[in-house]
Amino acid sequence: MTAPAPVTGGLIHSVTRDPQARTTVVRLHGELDVLTASELIPSLLGLAGEGDHELVLDLSAVGFCDSSGANAFLQVNRRLAAGTRLLLRGVSRQPAKVLRLLGLHRTVPCEFAPPARP
Repeated sequence: MTAPAPVTGGLIHSVTRDPQARTTVVRLHGELDVLTASELIPSLLGLAGEGDHELVLDLSAVGFCDSSGANAFLQVNRRLAAGTRLLLRGVSRQPAKVLRLLGLHRTVPCEFAPPARP
């Protein structure tokens, strides 16, 4: 597995590629809304490695996602190269509510984080 690539600014916190598994993991942080979603799409499509089997978006540090964010995930999913699967990992709390409400989890595989303990 390669070391995380340094990424500055925006929602993308880090990028890690595993050439053996042919997977790219992109760790996002912050809020995914109408102001940030449109600029995220080309970045994610550019990060998906050629020949990758999977583009994993780690959403564990995303505190807010609205319908614009969900739409961005759908657009990325549709535009990925044939044979590349999008996976949303670590989806918690508010983003999980939105993705479930919109039914996105039926189109894009999601791994929801366990609920926080009281």
